[in-house]
Amino acid sequence: MSGTYNSASYVEDILLAETGFREYDARWVIQPTGDGTPVGLNFVGARVLGLHLGRFLAEELDAGRRIVVGHDFRSYSENVKNALVVGLLQAGMDVVDIGLTTTPGAYYAQFSLDVDCVAMVTASHNENGWTGVKIGHRKASTFGPDEMQKFKSYTLTAQAASTEGRSGSYTFSEGAREAYLDGLVEEWADRFDGLPRLKVAVETGNGTAGLYAPMLLERLGFEVVPGNVEPDWTFPNFNPNPESVPFLRAVESLVAGSGADVGLCFDGDGDRLGVVDDLGRLVFADRVGLVVAKFLEEQVKVAGPFVIDVKSTSLYESELASDIVWAKTGHSYVKAAVAESGAVAGFERSGHFFFGEPLGRGYDDACVAALALLWALCSAKATEKDWNLSAKLSLLPKSFASPNRQPYVSDETKYAVVDEIAAYFEENHRLAGQPIARINRLNGIRVELEDGSWLLVRASSNSPNLVIIAETFDEDGALLKAIDADIRSVVAATGVAIGSFDSLAEF
Repeated sequence: MSGTYNSASYVEDILLAETGFREYDARWVIQPTGDGTPVGLNFVGARVLGLHLGRFLAEELDAGRRIVVGHDFRSYSENVKNALVVGLLQAGMDVVDIGLTTTPGAYYAQFSLDVDCVAMVTASHNENGWTGVKIGHRKASTFGPDEMQKFKSYTLTAQAASTEGRSGSYTFSEGAREAYLDGLVEEWADRFDGLPRLKVAVETGNGTAGLYAPMLLERLGFEVVPGNVEPDWTFPNFNPNPESVPFLRAVESLVAGSGADVGLCFDGDGDRLGVVDDLGRLVFADRVGLVVAKFLEEQVKVAGPFVIDVKSTSLYESELASDIVWAKTGHSYVKAAVAESGAVAGFERSGHFFFGEPLGRGYDDACVAALALLWALCSAKATEKDWNLSAKLSLLPKSFASPNRQPYVSDETKYAVVDEIAAYFEENHRLAGQPIARINRLNGIRVELEDGSWLLVRASSNSPNLVIIAETFDEDGALLKAIDADIRSVVAATGVAIGSFDSLAEF
């Protein structure tokens, strides 16, 4: 496309950047973000995307012609969805529009309305200016890398350029949000029957989940201490990302100021959960998942397997009796692994939690994850003296873990940078001066030491960043700082322009 944002060409020409097609969903900047990331999509491009998506679903995947669509709470999301819908109608799809929703709300609608396909317009946790689409052609399943690669090729080669043929139909489905909330209350009420309730601090960062989580918890009898739960598409306080330190710090303050038993925060589209314990300390999601898994295994007597992603603590393997299945990071990968292994649950360190039968339908839903954690804590409160989350965490082996740090690297170079870093460790076979015991190349590179300490470096699947995480099991955290110094040196040696990443001293 010629021209720039806020020009005639932006309104009239097709802008649909190749880099927006990612491993398991699509993400573009649709209006300037201020960080230099180029605008990669306009409304004409969204219409063309919808045309190709409809044809691809019906003709290439034989997925039928009915599709649920919805959108998150951003100033431009409904317009993106409407442009996408026009393209879907041109492709002959019968569209069921559920309007403003969380992503799990759209997944739930696939079941409640019996529609196989879904297209959820959301930027998830990305900063304002971003948009995207999460796509599925089967219930409890979203596009993985194979489908995304084929869809990318199909779209960029204009395989559906013609709009001739059957026109689709459009229906707006009223009451999807109420059906979702009613369904969860009905499914979970019996589990909480007779159990004491908790005081729960809830922070949604002015994102879409503010329309869902507080009401759901109140209907199930919990005392809710609300943070910034009123939707505001300017996100005036912080970006609603459960891996964002300002977001988590706000929940810590909310818990400390209210005396809440636990703090919960939900990302912009409601499929990721962040947790703060009763002492006001942030808890990484892999530890939360481990607490829930131990409850299910020991108290509910539900055997695994459990699925975890490569960013997760190594304690799953030592603390659980059930089989552990490792998966690539990404909601599509973990979701698929849960389905393929018949797992009772899957946990991703970014805050995606997936519950299969009997607790869920297999997709990631932060509300269901919150209920599972609260069920564990309420059950403990009914029978144990030390029932708080902090007490549960204190029973786990001590470790030092870094937050999820994401230095900027362009989408065009990030995978090559990871390969260069991996080659360094594979050749030198040492980390922080210690011999490497195991190397896992399932997703980026995860190097482990003999005591279980580890470092992961991978390319983000949905933004121009690296992902760098480490965990150590030493006495004082000195090894974590040594690993931090080592990876900074290795990253610098790549010679690629990489944005700074946070110092461990800040956490």
